[in-house]
Amino acid sequence: MQRFPTTAILAFLIGLLVLAGASHAQMPGLAIGGSGETESSTSVDPSLDDLIGILENDDTRAKLIESLKAAAYKAPEAAEAAEAGTEAAPRTLPGEIAQWTRSMAGGLLDTWDQVAASLVSASQMLSGASRIDLPMLISAILPVGLVALVAFGVLFASRVIKYPIFRRLADAAERTGPINKLLLLVISSIVDALSVVVGWAAGYLAAVIFFGGEPGINQALFLNAFLLIEMVKVGLASFVSPSYPQLRLTPFSNRQASYWYFWISRLISILGYTFMFVAPIVQQSSSIAAAEAVRFIVVVLCLLLTIGLILKNRGVVRERLKRAKHQGDRSVSAWVYAFVGQIWWVLAIGFALALFIVWVRSPESGLAFMTTATLKSIAAMAVGGLIVSILSRVIARGIPIPQNLKDRLPLLERRVNSFIPNALTVLRGVVIVVVLAVILEAWNLLSFSDWLASPLGQRFAGGLVGAGIILAVGVAIYIGVSSWVEYRLNPNYGTVPTARERTLLSLFRNAFTITMIVLVAMLVLSQIGIDIAPLLAGAGVVGLAIGFGAQKFVQDIITGAFIQIQNAMNEGDIVELNGISGTVEELTVRSVGLRTLEGTWYLIPFSSVDQVANFSKDFAYYVADIGVAYRENVYDVKQMMFDAFDELKTTAVGENLLSELDMFGVNELGDSAVVVRGRVMTKPSTQWGVGRAYREIIKRMSDERGIEIPFPHMTLWFGEDRDGKAPPLRVRQNRQADTARPAIEASSQRADAGDHGTHDADRKPIPPGGGDIDSAGEGRG
Repeated sequence: MQRFPTTAILAFLIGLLVLAGASHAQMPGLAIGGSGETESSTSVDPSLDDLIGILENDDTRAKLIESLKAAAYKAPEAAEAAEAGTEAAPRTLPGEIAQWTRSMAGGLLDTWDQVAASLVSASQMLSGASRIDLPMLISAILPVGLVALVAFGVLFASRVIKYPIFRRLADAAERTGPINKLLLLVISSIVDALSVVVGWAAGYLAAVIFFGGEPGINQALFLNAFLLIEMVKVGLASFVSPSYPQLRLTPFSNRQASYWYFWISRLISILGYTFMFVAPIVQQSSSIAAAEAVRFIVVVLCLLLTIGLILKNRGVVRERLKRAKHQGDRSVSAWVYAFVGQIWWVLAIGFALALFIVWVRSPESGLAFMTTATLKSIAAMAVGGLIVSILSRVIARGIPIPQNLKDRLPLLERRVNSFIPNALTVLRGVVIVVVLAVILEAWNLLSFSDWLASPLGQRFAGGLVGAGIILAVGVAIYIGVSSWVEYRLNPNYGTVPTARERTLLSLFRNAFTITMIVLVAMLVLSQIGIDIAPLLAGAGVVGLAIGFGAQKFVQDIITGAFIQIQNAMNEGDIVELNGISGTVEELTVRSVGLRTLEGTWYLIPFSSVDQVANFSKDFAYYVADIGVAYRENVYDVKQMMFDAFDELKTTAVGENLLSELDMFGVNELGDSAVVVRGRVMTKPSTQWGVGRAYREIIKRMSDERGIEIPFPHMTLWFGEDRDGKAPPLRVRQNRQADTARPAIEASSQRADAGDHGTHDADRKPIPPGGGDIDSAGEGRG
């Protein structure tokens, strides 16, 4: 495991102390010099009477103004000379290094002076320990003992009353989401705060009852300290929730939450009761120096305890922060967490030491600034961490959709969870930026509020808020319109959409999506301060250039628009385009996608479509051309065709028939067959399945009735001898044919099932093959 060398750690601590000295010098109201300088500065008493006399006289006042103007004026030559005298060295790399080295050396010297002065101040504080008057201190604390006993007793007794309430809140939080869990956590915090208030009120009442009147100054000091410190501990308990993990929103384990709450609450109690109760009593009973000594001893002990806790948990926190990187996460956040985990203890110890030095140098103004900035930073990180934790859980879990709404809109949950988690991720980033801005402003490193109050900040913030609102409204409109289209296309709810409705709704959804993207993008750019007028003008010029260069594309769109207006084809229709027949699977504004019987998918631009042959328009015809031998009786053939049609009506394809068989009669006298034609009307896209079933019945009946269906014949010549006689032909009977017939007859029932290739397993029409679309029936028999 990588370790930082001791020299690097010491250098880093020295740098922190340098920064502490710099911040110490910049704190408002923080005195750097000694008291002698202050006395000398206040000992100067200017003559106000002379100044008043000068200002009352017009002549003398005018001369004073002229002299002030002359003193403030600087000639250009003098200004240039002054600037030349103060001009820095050339901006080269050696010059930059020299300047940085000089600044660092000056900072180290200032830091050493600050540390030396801090040691002197610490020794002065500690010298007052001998002035503590223990008998007076004990006599001052004794009257407070009963009040403290009552207050803490009521506070601890309230745990018995709070336990069933917290248990019920924890059970409810275990079955709810992050937002409701936050509300339950707030309720538990209010219950905790009420118990503190009740304890404070019991202590106050005990002081009134047992001491006969208003609480004394020492009792009031304790009660105020009790109320404030216990309220701070209530806030800490709400953040880590050590006793009820079901209410915890922060990513702490049970052991970590209990461990850190125990030690941090102890530090808060020690420091709080020392500064707000013990030290003031020591000051009253002994002296100011004794009170400062008590504060110094307690602060040093707390500092040592804090450093010990940091060093003890150095490895635990490091591994916790490096867990994501060890698990294979290669994101920037994982690298940042891993780096912070490697040096966090150095930062924490340096911060504790800097806080201690500033307190020693200026116990009032410096400590107030550091404490206020620290509390603001902790509060910002706590609130930001809570919000980020809630958002992370919502992002990881997704947005659930009720089952009844999911049945109506199957794609709604996927569509919602593709937008909202991304929006929450952006919001999480905004929260992190705001937390960093609050922390920097708390330490006077960046005035974020002043920047927001400026015209530039207001314009920037307003633009971001407006852009966010536009994006949210645009996404909501897109989800609403897409969900409505999806609902209209769902055949299980409402009216079943027709093929034309499916086509037009799909085209409308595509066109609406493109329009929304362009419109929202333009509005967002306008909100963030980008002038979209040049963009629109440029888009017009680019569109004109593209129009000349993409005439084929424009022709595709125009032809497709007219095809849709005339309702020439819709999704699911079986059509023939450019000699390719198949099922229409996709229709866009410029092309059509066909799926053939063999499964090949064709994309055909509308500009290349000369004619559209739609086999699924309203109805269809199956044209039956039955060829028989010349020796057969035409009347018998017609009767066989009618009998076959009657049997066809009883099969699975009978529901697709829309009319009786129209007998046309002899249609052709061919070279080897007499062709008898009939025709029947069918439902659209079912004529090929009807034809297959009808031809099967015709084949079986022609065999049964002895009607010959002619086919090409082949003559075999076995040769002959000189007498003109052919040699005998030996014929051997195959007995396997007879034994196989029962199996064939047994499977005939299975072969007769089905709709003869009219629909597939999903009840979609099967497109015809090359043999189905022939010219014998002039249109597809």
